[in-house]
Amino acid sequence: MNLYTDTLMLGHRGAKGERPENTIDGITYALNLGLKAIEIDIHLSADNRLVVIHDDTVDRTTNASGAVAKMDSEQLRALDAGNGEKIPFLEEVVDLLDQYSFTLFIEVKSSGCEKLLVKLIQEREIHHKVIVKSFNHRIVKKVKEIDAKIRTACLVYGLPVNAVNMIENARADGISISVATVDQALVELCHHHNYKVTVWNVNKKEDLSAYTQMGVDYIGTDFPSKVTL
Repeated sequence: MNLYTDTLMLGHRGAKGERPENTIDGITYALNLGLKAIEIDIHLSADNRLVVIHDDTVDRTTNASGAVAKMDSEQLRALDAGNGEKIPFLEEVVDLLDQYSFTLFIEVKSSGCEKLLVKLIQEREIHHKVIVKSFNHRIVKKVKEIDAKIRTACLVYGLPVNAVNMIENARADGISISVATVDQALVELCHHHNYKVTVWNVNKKEDLSAYTQMGVDYIGTDFPSKVTL
């Protein structure tokens, strides 16, 4: 039984296992399946544009090679990110918030993005629609310092000694943790302090019940057509 009835599925990098990751096609594919949360990754281009890509190079996900930070947005946009898809600007993904009802998790992969990201969130007035997260908790804290209304989460792989201290040190609103390390005690501790818990990634439907029974808030998946609540 699902003990936390408002657990939501989160499309990891859109629909990483079924469509080119971090593309408009992958994101809209997951949204059209009914998902209410999407996770993407952002880097900063050489000309200071926020671009949606996971790695710090384009080698794995496009038909080219090179460091994202050393390429300008025009160069990045000319690449094939899979099936003819382009590397999106963050603004293009944010535009989808006007068409669909979902929460957008924005993982910041490189430092230097914070001010531009906060400015975009403020200009679009989407504080209630986004959650900013990072493995670099100083980035999380900096975003919160610039605008305390922006919801944030600390990304971790290993199980922290004290999750609440970690969250509070970064002034965050929750934690995003690997399914390999999350446990019931962490979920209960975080919820006791009103912090949200996201887990990543569940890619087999038969594994879902373990995490819904824990009562997590969001469950990430690479296969949104196959792994659904």
